[in-house]
Amino acid sequence: TMAAFSAMLAGIVIFIRPKASKFHRVVGYVYSISMALMLITAFVTYNLTKSFNFLHILAIASCPPLILGFSAAFTRRRGWLPRHYKWMCYSYIGLCDAFVAEVSTRFLMPYLFNHFGLRSMAPFWIVVGACAFGVVVVGEYFVQRNVSLVAKFHDRTFTV
Repeated sequence: TMAAFSAMLAGIVIFIRPKASKFHRVVGYVYSISMALMLITAFVTYNLTKSFNFLHILAIASCPPLILGFSAAFTRRRGWLPRHYKWMCYSYIGLCDAFVAEVSTRFLMPYLFNHFGLRSMAPFWIVVGACAFGVVVVGEYFVQRNVSLVAKFHDRTFTV
């Protein structure tokens, strides 16, 4: 939980602060390390079903964006900035999706059970699915809106 909270906070800071600075790089490392720790703990958590489950699959799916985004910035090969931007955004969108699912699980379902007597998981999956889909749609909108700006900035700044 602490690693996830740290990654959420670092991600927000990264998005609102200027880029291409030492501060951005340090907070980026904090984000990447926090995400890695969170994913490692997800792989060893079996409280829900006592076996490998869909949460482990989502944790596996969260690894490539983090690895690709980090490695693009770390290696700085030709065309790295748009790749770094896009993959790190997808990593953060996945984190926000996980946050929405967790909040739904911890707060929404007990509320629905206690106030409406719902015992079926169908409303839960509908709400979680709709919220997660909303996070992805909004996130994808911002990624696509800004990736061309990042590419133009990269071409102007890093052309030799």
